Amino acid sequence: MPVPSLVSAQELARVAEKSYASQSFQVALVDAPGSDFEPDDAFSTIIAGEVTEGLGGYTRQTIAFLTSDIGLYQDGKTELARKAATFEHNGNSGELIKFSHVVLISPNGATATSTTKLAARATLSDGQSAVFYFDFTLYGVFVAS
Repeated sequence: MPVPSLVSAQELARVAEKSYASQSFQVALVDAPGSDFEPDDAFSTIIAGEVTEGLGGYTRQTIAFLTSDIGLYQDGKTELARKAATFEHNGNSGELIKFSHVVLISPNGATATSTTKLAARATLSDGQSAVFYFDFTLYGVFVAS
């Protein structure tokens, strides 16, 4: 029978430091309505529908973590500071920014760390903006046998 065990505060702090501190993640908007991406889908498949760079002022956003963004170990977990990515239509054209998914891209730029499908396809026009918040929590629970 497996026995639950907690990862130590020191080990979880080491993982947080190595995985997040001084790391930058990109955030992209993808327009692939009707698509339900799976965790094992190729990055190229997921990002194929990315909004065209420059369309309505679109550009990928970046969220970055500092050591000071790593919270204290509490109740078997460590939370990181909330981060936000803001996409804003530049209002300089009649082009619409349409998207159905928000994709968090790993620091190496080669994998989708997470892909979130919106409840409905979104459209930004003339000065509108969309803000997406990212909450990271590292859990130190594992099961040993």
